[in-house]
Amino acid sequence: MGKVPNSYATIDSQMLLKTEDEALRRFLGQDNRDMFTSFLKYIHPDDKEKFRSAVREMQEKAMPKNAVMVRLEDGQQEYCWAVIMLSDPSQSADGVTIYRMHVTDPDDDTEKRLEDRIDEYSAYIDLLNGILFSYDTADKHILICMRNAGQRLTFFDGSLDKWREEMLGGKLAQDSETAFAGLCRDLELKRTSFSYDITTNCFSEENKMERCLFRAQLIEGHGGEKILGCIRSAKRQGGAQAGPEYVRDTGLPVLNKKSITDYAKRAMTVGDNKVCLVILDLDNFKTVNDTLGHMVGDEVLLRTAEIIKAALGDRGILGRIGGDEMMIIFPQVESETELRNTLRTIRTNIEWEYQHKWEDVKVTCSMGAAVYPDNGKSYDDIFSLADKMLYIAKSKGKNRYVIFVPEIHGALLNPDQKMTEDILQKVQGDRSGVMQQLAEQFLMRRVMTFEQVITSVGACFNLDEIVVVSGERFANSSACIWDHQGYRSGIQDPVFCSPEAGFLDSFDENNTLVIHVIASLESKTETLYNKLKNEGVESVLFYQYSPSCKHRGYLIFAKSSRRQMWSEEDKVLLALVGKIVELSTSML
Repeated sequence: MGKVPNSYATIDSQMLLKTEDEALRRFLGQDNRDMFTSFLKYIHPDDKEKFRSAVREMQEKAMPKNAVMVRLEDGQQEYCWAVIMLSDPSQSADGVTIYRMHVTDPDDDTEKRLEDRIDEYSAYIDLLNGILFSYDTADKHILICMRNAGQRLTFFDGSLDKWREEMLGGKLAQDSETAFAGLCRDLELKRTSFSYDITTNCFSEENKMERCLFRAQLIEGHGGEKILGCIRSAKRQGGAQAGPEYVRDTGLPVLNKKSITDYAKRAMTVGDNKVCLVILDLDNFKTVNDTLGHMVGDEVLLRTAEIIKAALGDRGILGRIGGDEMMIIFPQVESETELRNTLRTIRTNIEWEYQHKWEDVKVTCSMGAAVYPDNGKSYDDIFSLADKMLYIAKSKGKNRYVIFVPEIHGALLNPDQKMTEDILQKVQGDRSGVMQQLAEQFLMRRVMTFEQVITSVGACFNLDEIVVVSGERFANSSACIWDHQGYRSGIQDPVFCSPEAGFLDSFDENNTLVIHVIASLESKTETLYNKLKNEGVESVLFYQYSPSCKHRGYLIFAKSSRRQMWSEEDKVLLALVGKIVELSTSML
């Protein structure tokens, strides 16, 4: 059995994993996990109820802290004992309780000592400001990076073959190709030590060729053999910086505007990497300066920078482009899921930091993002799109991030594609017309069949599935199901027709239960969650018959897309649909 790393995360009262640090993400083997995942999926089946009980105990007894020991599954499907300290319950903007989690091995503190040692070495590297070269002989992986303002700036991170292809594709002077071939050969042969003079444009701000000295040495450790080295520009050997002159901001430990811009432009010229540019703006920062003073404002900026850098790890670089506006560059986007996870962590951690700091000032952040080359062919194109996405994030209520998606935002940016008022009115008219048909032609006049009702509602609300469960007792209930395969009735399904005890108690006073993210359902009814998840459902809205109804039953309205959240209009109108179905059942 292995060991869990000393790590941190947050979950909500529905057991959804909201944020996690890089150590825990790697341990769980979930670098590309879904944006919303139940933390219960990583807990041993025999320990799930123990964890649920610890969370419930905090809720029922209003406890500020609680601890529980459970087994967590790592990325190799093995279980490791972990002590989880739950603390700081707090209400999020949407009213859901959030808990901090500190995950540790029951009897190991070596991880903390290792973190301290890494911080120490990072400080030395930051002071030297050199370009580091690392080659793992086992997996033939190369990392070339430097430290600046406490952040790692990565020039290359990939396989030896990919590096060789990239360098020979225009990064080398012609008279250096032989020396470069020798360098690659010595890496593959694991030579004890070697040095080469190579002329390249990899480290020049103006993309000009300059002679660089590569020096490397083979070392052996507990993790195997590695070749470590240093790269220094020949014309800067007099003690100046070894690499590009990335300059720190005068007020924050991040790059200044010119340097972060140069870094972004350089990243967009490296191979075929996808580069994400994010513009971040602090919400209500002017109020902080005006009411609390500029000294407090400076402290907010400094702490915000620390929070962002901690969330980024080595995946991105932070710079300041003016006032409280910052720019984040992800030089190598592996997946949209990982990108969204990181942005969500930044947003949540900033909100948490200042949630109860001041009574009258609420500091959060808004972010806009775009990806090169998917969304544009130049730095200016990508920056302009990210800036527009930031505006949308602000206009939608702040405290959120918006990543440019052509299918969603293309019409907003192109006036020729905007939906006209006539189209919007037609959509609204369709809904009101459907509701009128239900009330008059189905409930009162009985000239519509139940199949027609369900089919009309599904098409009008852009649903993927509707399930109607009804019977005198749930044991004798049957289900009608509408989806893209058609309409089926009289179905005896034990999952739908025999809901787990306690599940129906979680509905609100309007007899509805809204689940924006299907993973939230797992803590309420695991069997129904598994069934809907297997059917591809991503979000659901439930309506339960009122206690006064002589029949027992409920409706499930389901969507397979997370991007289509349930609006307030959806909730009201679909609850009305449920009430009409309930009334029609009572009249039978």
